[in-house]
Amino acid sequence: MYSPETHLGLGVLAVQFFRPRLLPKGSRASSVAVVALVTTREQIILELIPEIYWNREDYGFIGKAEFQRYPDSFWGIGPRTPSSAEERYERRRARWRGGPRRRVTGPLFAGLLVDAMWYHAIYTDPDGVFTRQEIPGERGGVTVGAGPSLAFDSRDNTAATRRGSFVSTTFVWFGRPIGSDYEFTKVILEARQFVALGREHVLGFRFAGEFQHGNVPYYHLAYFGGDELLRGYFLGRYRDQNLIALESEYRFPLVWKFGGTAFAGAAEVAPRPAGLDLDPVRWAGGGGLRFSLTERERLNLRLDVGAGPHTSGVYFTAREAF
Repeated sequence: MYSPETHLGLGVLAVQFFRPRLLPKGSRASSVAVVALVTTREQIILELIPEIYWNREDYGFIGKAEFQRYPDSFWGIGPRTPSSAEERYERRRARWRGGPRRRVTGPLFAGLLVDAMWYHAIYTDPDGVFTRQEIPGERGGVTVGAGPSLAFDSRDNTAATRRGSFVSTTFVWFGRPIGSDYEFTKVILEARQFVALGREHVLGFRFAGEFQHGNVPYYHLAYFGGDELLRGYFLGRYRDQNLIALESEYRFPLVWKFGGTAFAGAAEVAPRPAGLDLDPVRWAGGGGLRFSLTERERLNLRLDVGAGPHTSGVYFTAREAF
């Protein structure tokens, strides 16, 4: 894999697809993915990602367990942090995020999200942001949160959707009674719509929103960038308590197992919801190539190039961005 955050990563990516017995033909496949990477930036990334459905998809269990030792960059908090404020530091975290879900009726599902993280960071710059400012959460610690989620999910496939909708809302409370060192709340909103235009041509749209209140550590703040949300920006380049983002993507076939994509998006962070007034809005766009690894399950390798004002990024990984 490759991204601006990791540079070149070498390791193992393994995905096992399966369908429990008695599921109807054409049912969504379950999967378990394992990722183990070491990067040229001396980062270690270990992930276990289960996505399991059973009983005619009436029940599911979706999540991610991860460990990272990760030299990273931080520019401060807010929508206007200068590029000159970049500080390199090393963070370590172990995290579980996910939980069960159950069908309510049709494509409507209710679930429980559990988000538990241990976090520790080492800051070595005597003139850096962490020295000059009091950053919430800079001492690390444990965060534990839980809350309900509700989702409308009519997608035909989760690895590379061609048609259908996904709309979800999640409320998560982090508090000392359940073991968290910090007390705050999150409301996470997401909407995706996919339109099949014929012969594997697909138009996709995505809205993402995150709204937080309380004593939020900097590593839990809402942010964009990386290989999924607003490609072209460094992951976490801008972060704050609130975020909105819009993206669109056009996917099309090329030759043999190759496909292409063009995408564009915009995002903004702010300390308060009222500050999400599109000033300043950050935008990026680009394109990429796809190579089909499994035609039935639509697992793709992807190479994307994204760029915005004074920023760019190259991403080589698996699965679609959304």
